[in-house]
Amino acid sequence: MPFLAELNQIEKRLDQEGDTKVVRRAFWRIIGQMKRQDPKDLDESAIIKAAEVRNRLFKQKVVFGVRKGLLLFFLIASVFFWGNITILLYLERWLIVVIGYNPVLFLVIMNVLLAIGSVFVSYGVYPWGRYLGGIIARVKFEGFYRYSPGELGLKIEYTSYLKTTQSCRKWVFGFPILWVFGFLFILLPIAWFLNPRGIWAPLILIVMFVIFYLAIYRMKTGELYRFVRELRINREVKRRQKTT
Repeated sequence: MPFLAELNQIEKRLDQEGDTKVVRRAFWRIIGQMKRQDPKDLDESAIIKAAEVRNRLFKQKVVFGVRKGLLLFFLIASVFFWGNITILLYLERWLIVVIGYNPVLFLVIMNVLLAIGSVFVSYGVYPWGRYLGGIIARVKFEGFYRYSPGELGLKIEYTSYLKTTQSCRKWVFGFPILWVFGFLFILLPIAWFLNPRGIWAPLILIVMFVIFYLAIYRMKTGELYRFVRELRINREVKRRQKTT
């Protein structure tokens, strides 16, 4: 398929018309077609050109290298994870000294603090889920970019993304979700073992995260939406392979 010619045309339109929704839609349509092909059948020059155009549309600049960013998020997750352990073990003793024995107040304070800590643990482990998903999918990353004022994201190295198979590619988006929920479920037995009063925070967060992912999915954005999209493409590819 003449992907290179189409991509060159998109690049010309980008030069003439600028970064418009129409140009973006045309580009992502071509990318969708490329992802439905066997990567071995894709021309190297078309893959390189696709990555060049994508980088013009994806304007966020890398602010941290991969290793430096992963170390930063590991430290964030570690600090708040061990902070949660400390809360489970010692908070009630401290509160008895400060305000006296009040089991209802203890329950509320403990689970609020645990919920805040668990959110930051999830924030810290998420990029690791994306990175490990990339290892599974054989996809590389350029580094961390600023997604929003308080959030960093891992920027995909796009040639490696297009060169991997669709059955692997889906895990770039699916594994981070499983990774985050896995950590929240790990917190359940830890909380139950150390202090059963603290089990409500991870339980509530699991429910809230499910609602959050579904809400973002309905907005046609976010990891769950991308994961489902890649699963659909993978099913199409497998169906076509069975008929050929």
